[in-house]
Amino acid sequence: MPATVIGDEALAAKFMAAAAQLVAEERFWVHDVGQIMELSIKQNIEMQGLVSRTNRDSSRYAHPHLIDTTRVFNLTAHGVSVGVGKDHPAAHALEFGATAHVIEASAAPQLSFWWAKAGEWFLGPRVYHPGNIAYRYAHNGALNAVLPIAKHFVARVGAIFGGL
Repeated sequence: MPATVIGDEALAAKFMAAAAQLVAEERFWVHDVGQIMELSIKQNIEMQGLVSRTNRDSSRYAHPHLIDTTRVFNLTAHGVSVGVGKDHPAAHALEFGATAHVIEASAAPQLSFWWAKAGEWFLGPRVYHPGNIAYRYAHNGALNAVLPIAKHFVARVGAIFGGL
């Protein structure tokens, strides 16, 4: 993080020391940024109604709920990856949308699921899915994280300088 400070030598020395401290602490605040991003994506999933508190018991289903697949991984010295959707069959379709399609049983002879809209259990070899809009939960969650990440970074810089 190169910087040039012109003027008061004491201020320049303090600024250079603060910049060095910020660089030294990078792996810690990068981790914090990943956690802020993960929370923001989870909040967006919840806000859009892609998971409800009443049907969140993942133990009853073959796949985890979308919100439970969000995680921080691949922390490096200069970045962090936040993933969502691993092992969730509809993650891509919920993010980018899906056209109408047929869903056929593959692992079992028949599909079996609670069809909330019809208020009954569905049992059959295939079902017609009408498709869905693109919810963009990961994209919107990442955008919603920008301001909290900026505030976190400004607070960290302020703390290094002894308060701003």
